[in-house]
Amino acid sequence: MKVMKGKIAVVLFLVLSILVVSFSGCVEPEVTTKPNATPTITPTPTTTPTATSSPRGSYQNPADVSETVIVTYLGETFEITVLDVERGETVWQELYAANMFNEEPKQGFEYLLTKVRAAHTSGESSTYVSSFSFNAYAESVGYDSAFVVLPKDRPGLDGVDLMPGGQTEGWICFEVPKNKPVLIAYEYLFEPACFINVGS
Repeated sequence: MKVMKGKIAVVLFLVLSILVVSFSGCVEPEVTTKPNATPTITPTPTTTPTATSSPRGSYQNPADVSETVIVTYLGETFEITVLDVERGETVWQELYAANMFNEEPKQGFEYLLTKVRAAHTSGESSTYVSSFSFNAYAESVGYDSAFVVLPKDRPGLDGVDLMPGGQTEGWICFEVPKNKPVLIAYEYLFEPACFINVGS
C-alpha cells in the first residue's frame, strides 16, 4: 500500500512539473515593432551591427528612439515609444535650476532624461503604468528612475491605470554611468518586456 501511494505521489509530481513548465513558456511577452511613419534620426551605433534572429525590441536587438515597440503579454497589448532623450551636464544644470535640493549625480554617473509614451491598445483589464514601469540598463545593470524634481517644462510620467484604448506620456529621469550605451526597458509584471536603445 505504501509503495502504491509513493508511485501516485511521483506521478502527480511529474504531471504538475510538466504543467508548470508548459505554463511558464506561455507567458513570454511577444515583441514586435511598428513601422515609423517618417524617417527618424537615431544615435550612431558604437559597434557594427550583426545579423540576428532576435525580434526587434528584444534585449539582443533593441528598437531605436521614435520606434514603437508592440508588446503582447497575457492577452494585453501595449505600444511603447521613447520620444526624446537628453543626458549629461546640461541635464544636471536643468535639474539644479528646477530644484536646488536635487542631488548632483555620483562620481562617474550622469543624469539621463527620457520622454516615453505607453499606450494600452487592446486587452480586457486595466494596467498600472508609471515611471517605475521603466528601467535604464547600462553595462547589463538595471537602474530605477531617480528621485528628482523635474523642470516644469518636462512633466513627469504620472502613475495611471490604463484601460484598453488609453495612453500616457511623460519624462523620466535616470542616473546612469557616464558615456555608456543605455537601453530603456518597459517592464510588465516586474520583468523587462522590451528594450529601446537610447545611445551613449
